[in-house]
Amino acid sequence: MKRGRIQGAPRAHRPAAGRTAGLRRRAVPLAIALLLTDAAWAQSAVSVPGAAASGAAASSATAPAAASDATATDQPLPAVVVTGQRAADGATTGYVAQTSTTATKTSTPLIRTPQSVSVVTRDQMDIQDPQSVAQALRYTSGINPEQRGTNTDSLEYLYARGFLVDEFWNGLRTPGPSGGFGFNVTSFDPYMFESIDYVHGPASVLYGQSSPGGIVNLVSKMPTSDPYHEIGFQTGSYGRVQGFFDFSGPLDKDGTLLYRLTADGFDTGTQTDFVREQRIAIAPTITWRPNTDTSLTVFANYQNDPEAGIYNSVPAVGTVLPGVVQLPRSFDPGEPDYDSFRKTQESIGYTFEHRFDDTWSVKQSYRFLHNDQTVQYVADDLGYVNNGTELAREPYLNTGTVNAHTLDNQVTAHFATGALDHEVTAGLDYQNIQFDHYFLFSLDNSPSLSVTNPQYGQSIAAPTFVAGTSGAESVRQLGTYAQDHIDIGHWSFLGGIREDWTDEDFDSYQNGSQTHQSNRAFTWRVGGVYQFDSGIAPYASYSKSFQPQVGTDYYGNAFAPTTGEQYEIGVKFQPHNATSFVTVSAFHLTEQNVQTPDPVHLGYEVLTGEIRSQGFEAEAHASLTNNLQLIGSYTYTNLLNTKSNDTNAGKVPVGIPRNTASLWADYTIDSSVLGGMLAGVQAGAGIRYIGGSYGDPTNTLYTTSATLIDIALRYDLGRAFRSMHGWTATLNVSNLLDRQYIASCQNDLMCTWGEGRLVLAGVKYQW
Repeated sequence: MKRGRIQGAPRAHRPAAGRTAGLRRRAVPLAIALLLTDAAWAQSAVSVPGAAASGAAASSATAPAAASDATATDQPLPAVVVTGQRAADGATTGYVAQTSTTATKTSTPLIRTPQSVSVVTRDQMDIQDPQSVAQALRYTSGINPEQRGTNTDSLEYLYARGFLVDEFWNGLRTPGPSGGFGFNVTSFDPYMFESIDYVHGPASVLYGQSSPGGIVNLVSKMPTSDPYHEIGFQTGSYGRVQGFFDFSGPLDKDGTLLYRLTADGFDTGTQTDFVREQRIAIAPTITWRPNTDTSLTVFANYQNDPEAGIYNSVPAVGTVLPGVVQLPRSFDPGEPDYDSFRKTQESIGYTFEHRFDDTWSVKQSYRFLHNDQTVQYVADDLGYVNNGTELAREPYLNTGTVNAHTLDNQVTAHFATGALDHEVTAGLDYQNIQFDHYFLFSLDNSPSLSVTNPQYGQSIAAPTFVAGTSGAESVRQLGTYAQDHIDIGHWSFLGGIREDWTDEDFDSYQNGSQTHQSNRAFTWRVGGVYQFDSGIAPYASYSKSFQPQVGTDYYGNAFAPTTGEQYEIGVKFQPHNATSFVTVSAFHLTEQNVQTPDPVHLGYEVLTGEIRSQGFEAEAHASLTNNLQLIGSYTYTNLLNTKSNDTNAGKVPVGIPRNTASLWADYTIDSSVLGGMLAGVQAGAGIRYIGGSYGDPTNTLYTTSATLIDIALRYDLGRAFRSMHGWTATLNVSNLLDRQYIASCQNDLMCTWGEGRLVLAGVKYQW
């Protein structure tokens, strides 16, 4: 049973351990060196009081936590009003986003978009201090970001509306587990981003092959017209050492050439014994703006994780279920001297935009991305031996590289036909992804490991059996799309169509076989929203998706893509006299052509499976006053295998909780409190509820729910003390009560711990 599972698909849902040896101290010194290199030059830049790293066009907002004004005294200071130009398209000051480019590929107000869209802003990330993209989405509805447990820094497996979703970066798709690149998971440092957008439900009409659960789009920090500089240091649990900086501004006096240079590096232990995480990430960006109608932005990104954390699992017995012994959360089931998990990502690309006149504009985006990853570990997925006191183990090795070229060309026209105002977008996109990987395991088991008295340092034989997923895979996709966004009075309508052609080739390293398959898919969507004068806007929409599948049936016919279709209705609320945004939605989503066992030919698959997801989501972001901000979300997901030839027919897919909820609030003190000593203090707290989920395909195993508390404290020292102008101290604690829980199980032998209490304390200087 286990062998067939391994050869049948990449172990994209499997965890593994890191190692203790390696480059654990190189990341931080390099980051500090990069900081010092630019510090002297940046010191001479013009000071912009309260200039923030996030935002879209010219904005004016009350920012209680912004840097203090240059006229600060040692007396309590009033709230600072920040006015400045910001270059990042779609970015937002505060927690309440009102526009996004992700859902329509143009900057469109969310109130006019007939689909649920969530935006995590830079200001929200700054106060909550997430260490991964998954953590940044903790307070977002519709998405289950931490199913893989503690290591979300390197394993960005994001599930939304019950499905593993795709990640896009500045509107271009990144290779990941949803596309069949199981082990080579592209992941990013959240410090590099201006915002994180999530489109709920199918988005293939604009983005081509993608998950029916939606897409997560990562929006990079872009160069700013005003000088901005930030440098900081952070420490915390498990001996964490972290340094970061973010510099931006003009390179010439005319402001035609802008730059941004952002970097982050850390070295830390983890809650798993002997396992470390290390990272160095840097992202330089240059924008050339010869005039107001033309811009060219060239960007690059380098991220190296020499120690990428845990990639192993634990059994349900002894964690979720009682056992002869209970496994401590810190227990390492692998071999520290053998285990290794390392990865490198490099990319370069550009975005060119030109507006011909008030009607026509064009945009072209291109990126090349390289991902190199090695996972070597001793897995404990064979159960217990020796009367339930030892874990049986076997070694695994996966080495893989991904080279991805992605290109998107689009033209946009703004015009009117009578009473109808149109924004038409048409485009042609292309992607070419080369995936080359070996996956090996051992037919002979490795030495078992005692839970009560683990003896590490045992000899591990190198795995030699080549799994069936090993090979060179080439994926090419060409797509053309057209969309019309129409406004007439209080109505807004959105319609789009798309045609895709895909080709996939696979050369097996196991038996030398070669397979080729071609597919095409037509997708479309339509929706409408009506905006009442009160700010209430009911909407309805229908959308489709598709995802190619590798493989053939018994007769050699290539598998058709999975298809998804969604019906969604909802209400959005954006009051005119307050800064807040609320979305309430209900959806019915179905994925067809799901692979399920062939009832006639043993060992083959047929496309007769179907998964249905339906539910209810609510999300609110509100600035109730200039000082008080609130984020709330609730998700109900009713997921079911409605058609299958397997034992999972009529069962709920694993790892997806039916109910999740969260609430976050923070308050900034800007009045005279304790003689002004507390002016500039921003205190926040949040509570997250994660419901239990089924842990095996037959629904006989169920994980328990967990309620977690997070807190944050941010002190703008310049607000109280003139001599500390520009300095900010921070403290963040996630899972404050150190609740122990299992994040999810894939079966009774593969479960992952949720992250325990994590304390982070830091200081940064802005000028």
